[in-house]
Amino acid sequence: MLQLDIFVVLAQLVNFWILYYIFKTFVADKLNAKMLEREAQLEKLNTAEDHYEQKMSLAAQQKDEMLDQARQTTATLMKESEAISREKANTIIKHANRQALAILDGGKRELEKERLTMLAQMKEHIVDVSLRLNEKMFGPGKTNKEFIEAEIAKMK
Repeated sequence: MLQLDIFVVLAQLVNFWILYYIFKTFVADKLNAKMLEREAQLEKLNTAEDHYEQKMSLAAQQKDEMLDQARQTTATLMKESEAISREKANTIIKHANRQALAILDGGKRELEKERLTMLAQMKEHIVDVSLRLNEKMFGPGKTNKEFIEAEIAKMK
């Protein structure tokens, strides 16, 4: 038959109550709180999902309405803009022609300035070379700078 030892039974009961107390104190409350928190989050998620679906259907309706309006407005604006663009194009072409002529005239003036500057530099260089050549040929102190400059001025 089955022999029961009272000491073992009491030890098992005490162990069970110790484990129950530890579980209840350290695990059960936290586990219960987490479960309640998770349940609340799921409820919020379900509510948010329903709200999201409603907003999406409303947004789709508004999008369709706005597209229809935009198409109508676009057609009207295209007709108006064609007439305006023709007028503007003519004005812009006239203005561009005037600007091109002004730029061309400015370029011609710049080229003339550059030509005169280069001519003056060239004359100065010729005088310098002539003076050095004259000095080498006739010796130092026998150069006549005024004479050479007068001769170059006559070349124009």
